[in-house]
Amino acid sequence: MNQIIFNKKRNKIKYIFKVQFIISIVVAIIIFLFLKIDYDEEENLEKLSKIINKNLNISSMYDVEKQSIKKVYFGKIYIEKINLEYAIFNNFNEELLKISPCKFYGGNLDNKGNICIAGHNYNDERFFGNLDKLEIKDEIILENLDGKRYKYIIFDIFETDENDISIFNSSKKYELTLLTCNNANKKRIIIKAYRKQLVQND
Repeated sequence: MNQIIFNKKRNKIKYIFKVQFIISIVVAIIIFLFLKIDYDEEENLEKLSKIINKNLNISSMYDVEKQSIKKVYFGKIYIEKINLEYAIFNNFNEELLKISPCKFYGGNLDNKGNICIAGHNYNDERFFGNLDKLEIKDEIILENLDGKRYKYIIFDIFETDENDISIFNSSKKYELTLLTCNNANKKRIIIKAYRKQLVQND
């Protein structure tokens, strides 16, 4: 009799274990699918960003299209050290920020003061995910839609919180601020650079 009761209990435990195992597998599959969908969406946005980069190079050559392009795009950013090249949107909103970096603050490249550019940090090669690899004295190139390229030299790197508006202040005649998130601690990574020279004028 005791053996029968023991077997029933053991079978019940096995059954519960199997159910829990199946539920765990199903949950794992659902999580994987959600992550896959998110990753695919991000990959598609990266492809779109590359298409925009390519088309911006071609379109900015034609004066007829320049005026309409200037309303949408600020220019381009290049950082050779981290193999970064992106078109910069002239306006900032969450949807545009998913596609490419955006001008967050400031005027155009001919205006004195601070230009702030924000970009997503996907913790990989995309957008501003590699800003943490930059160092003081590294170079950043900004290009406007007329083909003028300006070289900026990094003079400060720090982290701050999202409410710190002092990052918009300018300590240089022509200043560039790059801004992205540190996803590990919810702080903002700030790169400050000053303009060194005009490096190209097409």
